[in-house]
Amino acid sequence: MQCKARKTAVYVLVLSALLNTTVSWAVDWKLEKQKNNVSIYSKKSDLGYKEILVKTIVEANPYSLVALLDDVAFAPQWMHNCIEVKILDEISPTERLLNSFFAAPWPVKDRDMIFYSKTTFINNTVQIEISDKGDSIPEHSTYVRMQNMYGLWEASPLGNGRTEITYTGSGNPGGNLPTFIANKELITSMFKTFQNLNKVILLDEYQSLKITN
Repeated sequence: MQCKARKTAVYVLVLSALLNTTVSWAVDWKLEKQKNNVSIYSKKSDLGYKEILVKTIVEANPYSLVALLDDVAFAPQWMHNCIEVKILDEISPTERLLNSFFAAPWPVKDRDMIFYSKTTFINNTVQIEISDKGDSIPEHSTYVRMQNMYGLWEASPLGNGRTEITYTGSGNPGGNLPTFIANKELITSMFKTFQNLNKVILLDEYQSLKITN
């Protein structure tokens, strides 16, 4: 699969919006879980929701992350609790407006979010920034709209065919979801999503992406 720095879709990991409005880049992260090549760190925001940092190392090039996130139809197969991802607008070859839908455990109402993604290629490193655009589209009657989204994917080459993938994010789940439920579900969902990412990013269709500057 070839691409000229276009069709670069990104969608946030499930419930990654269950965090504070902005991401603090301080170093006081607490290790939440480390298993099967996935490390999850968090820290509390002023509102009580957790900001999150997730890391993994994969046997793939950085552009494999672009290819995987670009395949929005495949999102429910690896992104925990993801129902669907829709592309609302292709603004430019590296910019998109998307709508993601997520299932929530009963009796919590399902969530959705509207977000803008912008992809930047710096040498062999890929950065994909996510920002909230929830006010640009009317809310769906059957979903609670997530709010104040921010996220950053980064894929950095380590050499010998290996890449470190990180995701840092923040946001607000919307509605009246208790913080302790949101925080617990967040860690579980992020861990399962990154476990799945480690497997599916190795598929041939994602390994073969080429970027032409």
